[in-house]
Amino acid sequence: MKKKILSLFSIFLTMFFAISNVYALEVAEAGDTITEEGTYDSLRFVAGNKVTSKATIDGISFVAGNDIYLEGSSTYGVYAGNTITISGNIEKDLLVAGNKIVIESDTVIGRDAYLAGNQIIIKTNIPRDLRAGGSTIDLSGITIGGDAYLGAERVILDENTIITGKLTYYEDANITGLDKATIGEVITKHTDKVVIEYDIKDRIYAFFVSVIAGLITMLCVLYLLPKTKDKLDKLDLSFGIIAKTTCIGFAVLVIIPIVSLFAMFTGILTPISLIVLAIYFVSIYLATLLVCYVVGNAITSKLFKKENMYLTLLIGIIIIKLAKIIPIIGGYIGALVLFYGLGIIYEMIKTATTKNK
Repeated sequence: MKKKILSLFSIFLTMFFAISNVYALEVAEAGDTITEEGTYDSLRFVAGNKVTSKATIDGISFVAGNDIYLEGSSTYGVYAGNTITISGNIEKDLLVAGNKIVIESDTVIGRDAYLAGNQIIIKTNIPRDLRAGGSTIDLSGITIGGDAYLGAERVILDENTIITGKLTYYEDANITGLDKATIGEVITKHTDKVVIEYDIKDRIYAFFVSVIAGLITMLCVLYLLPKTKDKLDKLDLSFGIIAKTTCIGFAVLVIIPIVSLFAMFTGILTPISLIVLAIYFVSIYLATLLVCYVVGNAITSKLFKKENMYLTLLIGIIIIKLAKIIPIIGGYIGALVLFYGLGIIYEMIKTATTKNK
């Protein structure tokens, strides 16, 4: 049974290793301030408080941080942070998530742009489609060669805005300059607001059920795969290692579904792709539980002399679940926990497959 489970998890990362054969996998050290330069033929991951990238990356560039400044070039750009300023060359697609996103006028985007943030300011032309969601989206003076799908409270257009294809936005958005812009077709979507109210008893019950479900699930994993506990107990919890593992987890989260979809198109690999995606979604759930154990173990090992796996899990699950419901920052905490957990799974399987060779 154990060998079968390990085999299934090995399949989960087969496609990740496959793409790593095309691009060498590189992870830059995480830190407070990072300036990245040079040329890389690789998948490149960088994380820090303030990150400035002037590098040329023939592959996918992943950057996460508080303040991000991108002046180099890459085949694909995937960026997440608080303030993100892009002034470089993205050969193909751009994907950005952040609080304030500014795409400067000298930026070159080869294909589509996918943006999610609070304030989004685009000063450069987009040759194909734009899909953006945020509080404010400013498209003044730019040309979009394809369609624009906007989910925003406020949209700014002017007489120099050109959208060749369709502009789709929600009817409750405050949109200015619509009558001045040049647009192929305008589609206004109706907003259906569904309000579900929960009283305090419902919230407490849901929290209690989720804690018990997580506890039972993780106990099953630890009993079926007892070596997992030993590996979790021996994890290096220094900041640099945690940041590196988190970056790898973010890459796994993004790359696996992309590669799986490409594999489906071949027809021959469709069954394997479906299996990989099924394990992928299971791993997303387990990733958070692994981090719950790590957090609980870090606390109980200092507070109690005698080890108690049940107490460790219970404390870790409760802390993580409470942290995730904190207003504003709870979502960020949940995302980081997920990334870190997936990174742990990757490192465990990588170690296991290396030993088996």
